[in-house]
Amino acid sequence: MSNAFYENLAGLRTWRSNELRQRRRIADQITETAEEALKAINPSWNFEEIEAPMMMPVDRMSDAYTSDDIFLLEDAPGGNKKWAMRAETTDGTYLAAVDILRTTKIKAPLVVWQMGKSFRRETNDGATAAKLRFNEFTQLEIQCIYRADTSYDFVPEVREALRSVVEAITRLEARIIESDRLPSYSAETIDIECLTPEGEWREVASTSRRTDFPTPNGHMPLIVFEIAFGMDRMVALANRRL
Repeated sequence: MSNAFYENLAGLRTWRSNELRQRRRIADQITETAEEALKAINPSWNFEEIEAPMMMPVDRMSDAYTSDDIFLLEDAPGGNKKWAMRAETTDGTYLAAVDILRTTKIKAPLVVWQMGKSFRRETNDGATAAKLRFNEFTQLEIQCIYRADTSYDFVPEVREALRSVVEAITRLEARIIESDRLPSYSAETIDIECLTPEGEWREVASTSRRTDFPTPNGHMPLIVFEIAFGMDRMVALANRRL
């Protein structure tokens, strides 16, 4: 049965109850794995889950996105600025993290994470179920914020823990591989890929050492290790082996 009910658009998929439950279970497995790996290295990590708005001002969007990539809002929720559906969740997570550091007693190392919808046109190669590309999709984004002068490099251990949990969830071979793209905000971007039953490597997560965190005044310089999972892909690949 088709799951694209609006004009049969493959990029707008409807998800069923078993898939939604599975998505939540997978998110729990990933976040628990990240928390266990980080706290095994340094027990002082703090974890905060947030939910940011799916609408945002266009001038806060990453420069990586143009008007060809985003869905503009005809009726903006406030002011005279142009607004759009967010193309990624990062800006909302960053804003929440800065507010937590400014207004509470919580300090770095700090993880702020959320799971939510993002929206992209996917004009380059189209949004299709076969490619696991959708115009509306669910991201699980984990921002690990820590002092720039931290001496111990915990990133490789966390990446390996995530690779292992991807294999456990999908029951497919997973690998860690350098990304074919390096965003301007990243000093290093490494992907996690699964080997599909068809013999193709498919990216399910991207991890980056980000250098663009807006450290609040009065804090030591902070940097970010970002973990970003495509949850629709994780659900789809896990279901192929069920």
